[in-house]
Amino acid sequence: MIEPTPKPSSQAKWNAAHPKEMWAHSAVRSALRRKLIVRGCCEVCGAEEVDAHHDDYDRPLAIRWLCRLHHRAVHRKKCEAA
Repeated sequence: MIEPTPKPSSQAKWNAAHPKEMWAHSAVRSALRRKLIVRGCCEVCGAEEVDAHHDDYDRPLAIRWLCRLHHRAVHRKKCEAA
């Protein structure tokens, strides 16, 4: 019996649809590992647990450090403005 091919996850679909963003995220991970950049605190509230935010994916190491709450808020504002 042939097993059905599993459906790709929503994350896998997003990854396939956004190669530039994936490249930028990979560049940040690599730069952190190689100690070319240092993780900072949230630029809004000072929280230590942060995500890298890209304003421009063509500049993968030009990032802003934001906690998850403020990172999502930036993306919400971007979607509302569009």
